[in-house]
Amino acid sequence: MYDAATMHVSTRLSIPFLAAMAALVAPVTAQSSSVPRVTRITLIATRVVGSEAVHVTGTAPAAQPLEAALYARFSQDLPTVLLSRRIVSTDAACRYDATLPIAPAFFRGAIVTVFVRAFSDVAGASATITVAAPNIPAPPDDIPKSVH
Repeated sequence: MYDAATMHVSTRLSIPFLAAMAALVAPVTAQSSSVPRVTRITLIATRVVGSEAVHVTGTAPAAQPLEAALYARFSQDLPTVLLSRRIVSTDAACRYDATLPIAPAFFRGAIVTVFVRAFSDVAGASATITVAAPNIPAPPDDIPKSVH
């Protein structure tokens, strides 16, 4: 514990301090027993079929804003580029869900890193995806080359 009056680290804990902390924490613990306690950020990133976007879901500590961001690496000789960023929040079950757009007509094969972090000391989570065509193959895509 840090003693602000003397500007030194204090290792003495007083009984009144411990009693006050127990009184403050007890109602919160009793209230949140039905909600699972999440202490770290998890992340699942998938491409959105039909658009140039990435869908992110996962879990994170409750009542904390999160930043979800997309970064692209084009080459070892070029800096990493921020493509999209969005503030998301968790619901009552400590889950979050967001869709982050990629630049339209983004080139295929680019490596996109998704990073979700909290604005507190909780460690963030990251995942990578490779950009592909926005849609699944359609009948015109399957026309034989001899017809072209």
